[in-house]
Amino acid sequence: MHRAIKIFRRMFIIILGIAIAFLVNGITEYFVVQNKIKEFVNRGEFVEYNKYTNTYFYRVKKEHDYEDTSRNIIHPTNNWIGSTTDIFVTSRNPMRNNPDFSGLMAPLSKYFYIGHATINVTENGSRLVEVYGNNEDPEDNVVYEANNVWHIEDEVTPNVVGLRIKNTTEEQREQIVDYLKSKLGYPYNYTFLFNRNTSFYCTDLISRAVASVGININYDYLATTGNDMIISKNVYIFYYREIIKEEDDIRYNVYFLEEY
Repeated sequence: MHRAIKIFRRMFIIILGIAIAFLVNGITEYFVVQNKIKEFVNRGEFVEYNKYTNTYFYRVKKEHDYEDTSRNIIHPTNNWIGSTTDIFVTSRNPMRNNPDFSGLMAPLSKYFYIGHATINVTENGSRLVEVYGNNEDPEDNVVYEANNVWHIEDEVTPNVVGLRIKNTTEEQREQIVDYLKSKLGYPYNYTFLFNRNTSFYCTDLISRAVASVGININYDYLATTGNDMIISKNVYIFYYREIIKEEDDIRYNVYFLEEY
């Protein structure tokens, strides 16, 4: 009995230490992420207002050689966002429908961008691959391909950050897509640490797909968070959408990269 208590204490100390390290690391990364987003937003120039959706559009002038504007940013007719292998990271509360965990996950999601992440698999931005872990039926929590619905009229996702991988070739992007499609049907990884070759959580799936062509987008090499991918030196922001609450209304600000 005494031995079991000692083992339990040690395990508790280890878990507590990991949790503290995760929080400290995440808080530090938070400020770096906010500065990166702020730099992108500050380059924005207002171009259009859509009164039907209360959306303000800002184009962000290309300033760096690695910023690729030759591929789709926002589809002119369907509002699909991005192109092949573009990544979307959100601050949405992943447990918003669960009253037992929603209060805890909301601030963590806000600061660490662990709400959700997806990756495009078509040039026009119409399709993406993702994996959810909070469907009621566990059998539905698998890697799957879906329509890209990161449209602006989404009131449950406060922030959406679009990331484009720097200097990829068409062949690399095709290999990343092949990797993703080879994982369709694989289950969600609830441990976040173990059995990672046979199951995935959303950001882990994406970082592993990109790593399959020799590119690392997991900044700290630990369990991949949205913060890790945003901070990575191998990606840049090409799209950012935020929600601003104005009394009883919601305003959307959309920033998108453009060469002009």
